[in-house]
Amino acid sequence: MPIHPTAIIDRRAEIHDRVEIGPFCVIEGEVRIDAGCRLYHNVYVTGWTHISEGCEVHPGVIVGHAPQDVKYKGERSFCRIGARTILREYVTIHRGTEPESHTMVGEDCFLLGGSHVAHNCRLGNSVTLINNALLAGHVDVADGVTLGGSAVVHQFVRIGELAMIAGNARVPKDVLPFALIDVEGRIAGLNRIGLRRAGMNRDDVVAVREAYRAFFDGRVPFEQRMERLISIARTPAAKRLLDFIRAPSRRGLAGRSRRPPREDEAGTL
Repeated sequence: MPIHPTAIIDRRAEIHDRVEIGPFCVIEGEVRIDAGCRLYHNVYVTGWTHISEGCEVHPGVIVGHAPQDVKYKGERSFCRIGARTILREYVTIHRGTEPESHTMVGEDCFLLGGSHVAHNCRLGNSVTLINNALLAGHVDVADGVTLGGSAVVHQFVRIGELAMIAGNARVPKDVLPFALIDVEGRIAGLNRIGLRRAGMNRDDVVAVREAYRAFFDGRVPFEQRMERLISIARTPAAKRLLDFIRAPSRRGLAGRSRRPPREDEAGTL
């Protein structure tokens, strides 16, 4: 186990033999780090944190520190980082606030420099946070989501799968799956490039587009729009969209962009 002599490792920590720990790292508490991880210099991992196999943790990263929440009184809570996730410079990820609660980051995620994941957030797999993206507490981010640089997400917001959030966006409400989100946190279109890259078939893409059009048809009352959406949601992706809309929400759903879409925009609904 290549541990630099300046690193400080708590006796309670469980470090696999195939973990590399660089200069001036501090591992404090009942931390577990699995095989194949590399911690560059000046990394701080603390609390009841588990970093799964194959992760890269770059200089200045803080994982599992106490939440920035005045309600937290030092109770045991957890932080989990999924396999092969990359945490770039000065990323901060805090453990849960409530006793025995978790902050969770999924597998194959890429969190770029300065991004922040607050207490009790749950990130799915293959999530990307561009530099300085900030998640407040209790935010749920589904698989394949990308947040642009300096995007800010309000606490308790849900972000559906394969959504793409613009840089500098403020996101106060739940984001539907497959959406492109503008700087006001509103839906500007479909993330068609993301859907293609994720391998979604043409039938699903067409069904999602039709579901969006039905849901955002302002000419009819909400109840009729939901009835229409239920009747046409027959593919797996469209059904997941419907399930997201039906699920409980503490923030409400993001509406359509105020800016009229141009005809040449690929993501136009």
